Amino acid sequence: MLSLRAVGGTVSIGGGLLRMNTTAAPEVTASEVKARAQKGVLVLAARTLASQGLRVVSALCLSRLLFPDDYGLFGIVNYAATLGIFLGDLGLSAALVHQSHEPTPEETSTIFWGHQMLTTLVAAGVALMAPQLVEGYALGAQALPMVYALVAGLYFFSLRIIPVMALERKLAFPVIARAELIENLAQVATTISLAALGCGAWSLVGGGLVRGAVGLVCIWMASPWRPRFTFHLSIIKRLMGLGLGFQLPPLVGALTAGWVPLVVGRYLGKDAVGLVNWAWALASTPMMLSAILNRVAFPAYCRLQDDPVGFADYLRTSLRRLSAALCLIIPMVVFAVPVAVPLFFGQRWVPAVPLVQWFSVECILITLNGLLATAQNAGGRPYERLAVTIATGVSKWALGTWLIHRFGLLGVGPLGSIICLGELAVTAWLVTRLNPALRGVGVQVVEPVVTVGLLLLGSVLSAPYIVREGLWSQALVGAALFAALFLLRERLPGPVPLVAELRTIFALVRARLPGGAPRESSP
Repeated sequence: MLSLRAVGGTVSIGGGLLRMNTTAAPEVTASEVKARAQKGVLVLAARTLASQGLRVVSALCLSRLLFPDDYGLFGIVNYAATLGIFLGDLGLSAALVHQSHEPTPEETSTIFWGHQMLTTLVAAGVALMAPQLVEGYALGAQALPMVYALVAGLYFFSLRIIPVMALERKLAFPVIARAELIENLAQVATTISLAALGCGAWSLVGGGLVRGAVGLVCIWMASPWRPRFTFHLSIIKRLMGLGLGFQLPPLVGALTAGWVPLVVGRYLGKDAVGLVNWAWALASTPMMLSAILNRVAFPAYCRLQDDPVGFADYLRTSLRRLSAALCLIIPMVVFAVPVAVPLFFGQRWVPAVPLVQWFSVECILITLNGLLATAQNAGGRPYERLAVTIATGVSKWALGTWLIHRFGLLGVGPLGSIICLGELAVTAWLVTRLNPALRGVGVQVVEPVVTVGLLLLGSVLSAPYIVREGLWSQALVGAALFAALFLLRERLPGPVPLVAELRTIFALVRARLPGGAPRESSP
């Protein structure tokens, strides 16, 4: 075990306690945390809009340059590397963010070197299993070097974990947003260039590697943190219990996601995997909003641990606003997809249209689940989250396999919505147990999703019977029918009002823009 002196303290190497000075977290009021978090959301949202523009350009170009089997090959190969990212992180950095005192240099350096050692072990394991993966799925000769290249790219992730954590704990999201915009630009330019040169699936691999390298350089330039050559096993042991609680749910989630490349790829082939992955990439655009909210929410919730009322108000408000935005935007996407996909992306992607529609609805549920899961983790209940994630994963593998056998590719679409709705209900109920101020939040979360979802389903199914021919006509009629039913829902006394919440969001954004009217920080 490497060891240097602890600042202002002593170190007991022989398995004893590690004693060192800790820096108390600066006193920050609940209103200040919320204000910083809101600023972080708006800054990252602006970055996301720019990134979405790049993503649209990339999707339009790549859909004409690549084919479903390119996406399928990359999806199966990339799964091994993606799983390696989760295996290479024990959640120790999240445990550092969660603790009440500021992480010491000894803590951050220990976690940093621990990540590198674990990443090396995971990379070696994935590389050893790669030949069996390639042979078992008959992926071809080019797949093996792809796996090796993506495995090497794991270090682009592990080397940036602690520098990003240092920035996130201070809620320095404007700095992170600039770095991520640059890496997104590098990825899009590289991927399109390689695809234009006829590199096929390698263009997706190359774009991801360039993004990782550029992002790593930008984050290290932006972050003031630098590692020390110190490693204390006692720090790893102390943070391991809580860290595993944070990391195991996303690891189980990654294993659950494996049913697409592993089950779909086995029974329906890599072309089907390509259609599923392409549909998910298109439909999951709103998930970038989820990533922003969860990223900002976790350090903010952690700082509100000792303020149950402030914690509850912030969570409740976030869920209301998020639900309102998604339940109004996603239905319009569902109606537009049958027209937009062949028009903008070409006929080769028409079989993915039902998948895009189902995945768009699923994104609403995943986004709300993500915010509730973040509250669970920040509230010190990561193992409750783990139990829900395991149950969700088992259900998805079992039901998904049956649906594929029964309905083929069409069975993939509704699977996620069915499973995620059950997960949302259970998670919302568990979150209400965090403190008394959260009572009733479960109904407020589940009711809009269920009622709006039923209205959307009824409108989609009714449109072809009202207008027999014409995709444009069916889309417009379906959208008009949904709008009428939605406005009727808003007038009923029971449901949670969504339009009023959307007005609040617009007012908040206007107040934050330059020249906007000043207003007090909302929870």
